Amino acid sequence: MKNIYERQKDILSIIQGLDISPTLYHNAVEKYQALGKYLNDSGLKAEIYPQGSFAFGTVVRPSAKDSSASYDLDFICQVMGSRNDYTPKELRDKVEIVLKSNKTYADRLKIDDTCFTIEYADVGEIGFSIDVVPAADESDEVKQRLILKSLVPVLIDTAISIPKCNNMCKFRWITNNPKGLRKWFDEINAPFLSSSKEAEQMRIFAENRALYESIEEIPNELERSALQRVIQILKCHRNNYYARLKDGDEIKPISAIINVTVTKIAEHFNPNCTVFELLNYVLSELTIYGEHQYITEKDFNQKYGFRTVFSRPDGKWFIENPANPEDNLADQWNNDERIPNRFFQWIEIARKDLISSLEQKDNTQFRAILENGFGSVSVSEFLGKKYCGEATPRQITSQTAARPYSAQ
Repeated sequence: MKNIYERQKDILSIIQGLDISPTLYHNAVEKYQALGKYLNDSGLKAEIYPQGSFAFGTVVRPSAKDSSASYDLDFICQVMGSRNDYTPKELRDKVEIVLKSNKTYADRLKIDDTCFTIEYADVGEIGFSIDVVPAADESDEVKQRLILKSLVPVLIDTAISIPKCNNMCKFRWITNNPKGLRKWFDEINAPFLSSSKEAEQMRIFAENRALYESIEEIPNELERSALQRVIQILKCHRNNYYARLKDGDEIKPISAIINVTVTKIAEHFNPNCTVFELLNYVLSELTIYGEHQYITEKDFNQKYGFRTVFSRPDGKWFIENPANPEDNLADQWNNDERIPNRFFQWIEIARKDLISSLEQKDNTQFRAILENGFGSVSVSEFLGKKYCGEATPRQITSQTAARPYSAQ
């Protein structure tokens, strides 16, 4: 006998279990604040602040195959001054020298093209790594240019410039604006958070009485709105879906696309909704946008009205970064047609796994769909043997499933 509400609660329990725990959250905050203090005490005047999923409150355990995988948390190290005060390599070298001068950080350090990764592992807890991206304030000239192009010019003031290594091992500046993007997201998310605040506080307090003596002690950053949960659900489902594809690592959509498109769609929805009401709406809208693959921009607008989350002028995909009008989040889609093709196939599968499956009459088959969408290890970890019946459900794979599950 199906119970749609109970199934929704079970999916949410999986996502809540893959979210960063309050203990790990406090640990990560302590670590990045200590890093910021060390950098400043060492003479490098800099501000450390989160970007990406840690800033948005949409962290999920990253690996679809390993339940003990560590969390990847992203931070900006914004050095005082603007890009006019340094060359890209000079700025990067300043941060690297200070990090390497401390044995604790040097022993944990890995160096990448755009960031320095510091790995942490805590006994009894899942580990995490901090990706530190060096940056400086963007130049006034670039900011003025962005303001003229932006639909939300008030966001541009916090734009930064990041050193990035090219194929010739030379560094160049690229513009980014994580503070502006977070401000944009927080403003849209605010009514969703307000709607669920009391229930979220009660849930967190009930699950973490050993950490908090009262609800007032709970950091706002640990509360999750329907919007944040929808983003987490889709990110987790994406990780598992693309992990089954041979070329999944090459074509998996970046998290920024999920964050931005879901938030833009949610902006026009009732903030007093449930997680699954919003999820259904978002997936329905994304399915509509998939028709951009087959019809012109003009025909799309005539058929569906003026929808602007995705556009395809002159046959080129475009998803604007709200905090940087020169950043097309879908730029890689125009270089590799596999990416948009597979993205909209994934959306179709996500609708089946996350919405249609709630009507599935057979519990064992519902369990198989859950494992297909979230991974057998995660489902077993948070649901035990629920929905299994007498036999262990057969997991749906890209080799055994009927279309559209197959890799094609």
